[in-house]
Amino acid sequence: MAGNYQTDVNRVVQMTLPTNYEQQIKNIQSSPKFQDQKPVDFPGYTIITPPSGDDPNNSDFYEYLGEFQTELVEAMGAGLLIPVPKKSFHVTFADLIWDNLYEDALTQNPDFDNLLIQEIDSIFKDYKTVDNSALPFDFEVLGLSIFPRALVICLSPTENCYQRILKLRQLIYQDEQIIDLGIEQHYEFVAHITLGYFGKVEDNFDPEKLQEIITKFNFQWLENAPPKLSLNRFELRRFNNMTNYLREDDWAVFEV
Repeated sequence: MAGNYQTDVNRVVQMTLPTNYEQQIKNIQSSPKFQDQKPVDFPGYTIITPPSGDDPNNSDFYEYLGEFQTELVEAMGAGLLIPVPKKSFHVTFADLIWDNLYEDALTQNPDFDNLLIQEIDSIFKDYKTVDNSALPFDFEVLGLSIFPRALVICLSPTENCYQRILKLRQLIYQDEQIIDLGIEQHYEFVAHITLGYFGKVEDNFDPEKLQEIITKFNFQWLENAPPKLSLNRFELRRFNNMTNYLREDDWAVFEV
């Protein structure tokens, strides 16, 4: 997040315009998070909204998204897009640490997990003192975007939601204990839900056909999808790979 609401929203809108799909498709590559269509070990921690399997309040939205995902994967052909499990759909508010960075941190400090869990709990408590809003975190659905290694649905937060997430990320990434643990901000915030990761990109891959398919499905989504996603909770989760997000009952959570 650059800190300017309209600038950041416009940036994400540009990512979902079909006129930009041609260039995005040129950059796609196989995701190292999967091998032979199966997730590989990729451990770490993140701050996310509850995965769809744990979010009954948005069951209709996620059910439609799951049906859309199935149709899209079938249209793209076997192997090109590896779908994430429907029960794992979520929005990431703040990436923390993952893969080799996490494993190295754990090797250097066997108590790393406990220190991170405790500090995130402290940050969430601080956050509750500055966010006394009773409003949920509302997002408008923008459309499909093609990341280099994944296909996603991009979302646009309301300005109220944007400012609250910005404050949370500032509290996390500027926290001295978090910095001492080796955690830093790697990415600007782009609200999205990952539908799947790119599998094997064959030499005879047809970019024009893929662009046609994604453009068609993007219009289909915009015409039929629920216009808004309303989320009332985010929490600390640990992941073993890109399909499985776990938490203990006493881990940090914020709920409106």
